[in-house]
Amino acid sequence: MRARGRHDHRSATCHDGHAIGLDLGATAVRAAVIRVDTRDGVSQVVHQLVGGLPLAPGTVVDGAVGDATALTATLKELWKVYDIGCRNVILGVANPQVQVRELQVPDLNPADRARSLSFQAREVIAMPMDQVVLDFAPLGDALDENNNVNGLLVATPREPVLAAVSAVEAAGLKVVRVDLSSFAVLRAVAEQGLTSEAVIDLGAHLTTVVVHQRGVPKVVRTLGRGGEELTRRLAERLELNLQEAEEAKCRDGLVSTGKVGSTLTELMGPLLNDIRTSINYFRTANAGAPIQQVTLTGRAAQLPGLVAAVAQHVGAPTRLAEATDALGQPAKRTGKSDTRWASALSAGLAIGAAA
Repeated sequence: MRARGRHDHRSATCHDGHAIGLDLGATAVRAAVIRVDTRDGVSQVVHQLVGGLPLAPGTVVDGAVGDATALTATLKELWKVYDIGCRNVILGVANPQVQVRELQVPDLNPADRARSLSFQAREVIAMPMDQVVLDFAPLGDALDENNNVNGLLVATPREPVLAAVSAVEAAGLKVVRVDLSSFAVLRAVAEQGLTSEAVIDLGAHLTTVVVHQRGVPKVVRTLGRGGEELTRRLAERLELNLQEAEEAKCRDGLVSTGKVGSTLTELMGPLLNDIRTSINYFRTANAGAPIQQVTLTGRAAQLPGLVAAVAQHVGAPTRLAEATDALGQPAKRTGKSDTRWASALSAGLAIGAAA
C-alpha cells in the first residue's frame, strides 16, 4: 500500500509503461489504464482506457467480497469487453477496520523493514498481528539524526484482502500491488498548492476521509456509511420501493423543501457528524490548523445540495471533484474507453504505480 512516498513502480506497470487501477465497488467494477509522462520536469497524466461493468447486489459488501464467483466472472467479462491487453493490476482496498498510524522506523531495505513491522505495530495497532496485513508507506528521506524514516503504518484485516486478491486472480489477472483506497483517491483529486485539505470519497457502502497537509495524510478514516444506506432508509421512512427512493433522492436531494428533502437532511446527519468529527480531530491535533478546502468525490457525492451541506457543517469551502478530471489527457488511441465509468479511485491507483 502506498501514500505519496518513495516506491519502485517498474514491477507494477505493464510492458508499455501503463498501469491499471482496479476499483472493486459495491455496485460496479471499474478499471483505469493510465500512464504518467514527464516532460521538462512536469508530470502529465495520460489515460489509455477507462471501463467498467455493474455488479450484482451482494457481490462486494462494505469493501469485502461477498460472492467471489460473481466477481471473478464480471472481471473476466470486463477484460473481454474492453479488450484490455495487460493483466497486471493495482487493487484498491477499503474496510472500516483499516488503521493508519504515523510511525518512524529504521532506514532498512524493504525486506528487512517488512519483517520488523509486526514488532513495531504491536505498540500502535489494536488488532492481532496474525489477522492483519501490514505495510509501511515512507513519506520522506532518512532522518539525519537517528537514521529513521518517517511514514505511515497501515494495518488492514487480512481475510478481506486475501479474498479480494483470490477472486481477482481467478479471473486470470495478476495483483502486483494492493493500495489503500483512501490514499489512491487523495492522489487523484487533492488540489496542488493547498497546505491542508480534506478529501472525501462517498461510495455506495463506505465513505473514506483523508485530511492531508501538503500531500501527507494526517487523518485517515473509513466510515461504514454510504449512498445505499441513505436510499434504503429513505424508502423505509416514506414507504417507497428502492427504485422510487433512489429516483427521489437523486431528483430532490437536500435542496427540496418537500418531504423527500427534509427526510434526507435528517438522514444525512450522522454521516455529516462523522465527517466533522474527523476534520475536528485534525484541527485539534494540529493546534487549530484551518482546513483550506474540502473536496468531495464518488457517486454518492453527486447528491444535490450535499456540497453546501458539508461546507456549512464543517465550516470550510467545499467543492465537488469530477472523476474524469483525474484521468488527465486521453491518449491518441483510447480504444473502447468509456469515461462514464471513471472513478477517482481507479485513476489514483494507476497514477500511484505509473508515476
